Amino acid sequence: MAYPGSPWLARALLRATDRIHLAELHPGEVVRLREVMRSSATVTCEDGYHLVNRVCPPTPRRGLLLVDPSYELKADYDLIPQFMRQIQRKWNVGILMLWYPILRDARHVQMTTALLKSDPESRCHEVRFGPARQGHGMIGSGLWMSRQPFGLADELSRLSDCFAKLQ
Repeated sequence: MAYPGSPWLARALLRATDRIHLAELHPGEVVRLREVMRSSATVTCEDGYHLVNRVCPPTPRRGLLLVDPSYELKADYDLIPQFMRQIQRKWNVGILMLWYPILRDARHVQMTTALLKSDPESRCHEVRFGPARQGHGMIGSGLWMSRQPFGLADELSRLSDCFAKLQ
């Protein structure tokens, strides 16, 4: 059994001394997530926004926050820029990343415009791909990043090259 998505990928990248906090609202998925993550993560059944506010800033203060909302509520697109500004003020040395889907209706554009306007040194990186099936709305994936680590730009360029070869 494998839990899909960013928690599984993050676990693969953890060092022995790293800590990871995960939030999941669906009780059944919390059970699955705890099974997959084993003792390598603290998994709570709560809203991720509440978890981030509770643990930020972490100790030690260096770290990465990856926000991967469900985007099930269209209001998320409006709430995220304000939430990320709040965390930037609260944790002024943390690397912040936000994953977002690129949908046919381009609902991410207003959100990313607001994020880039509030933090001109941040950046967005997007890759496009064909729909997973006929009529599927997701046609790409994006990351917004604040306080990018050294070398990230080169890795993102390499990632873009990989997707370009798939087209």
